[in-house]
Amino acid sequence: MASSMSSSLCFRRSSFGAGHVRLAPSSSSASVRPSAAPPRQVTTENNVRIRFARHGRKFSPFYRVVVIDSRARREGRPIQYLGWYNPMKKQTSLNAPAIKEWISKGAQPSESVARLLAKASIIELGEFGTYAG
Repeated sequence: MASSMSSSLCFRRSSFGAGHVRLAPSSSSASVRPSAAPPRQVTTENNVRIRFARHGRKFSPFYRVVVIDSRARREGRPIQYLGWYNPMKKQTSLNAPAIKEWISKGAQPSESVARLLAKASIIELGEFGTYAG
């Protein structure tokens, strides 16, 4: 079994630097591969969130309210900017019609954004202080 495993894989030095080794299939691996699996069913459901993206300096936060895919990182590329919030000066600027439109499309606000939107009277919070959607 060990001989068949070593014949299907080989080690090659890469040009990325000294000591880096890349594992690559050899030419005989085509006969070892299992039959092709059927294509996976693709879902079109996107989990879109309305959340904060942090900007500003250290100890001086500034947040933008953005619509973004829920799997993206905090400072990832947003789909749309909906406003901003400055917690140091307690100032905010929100695009209410666009926020209501995204919520009607199914976007879920994060807990902190939902509290901010409730203070601005854009949405209503549920019984436990969270957005009931």
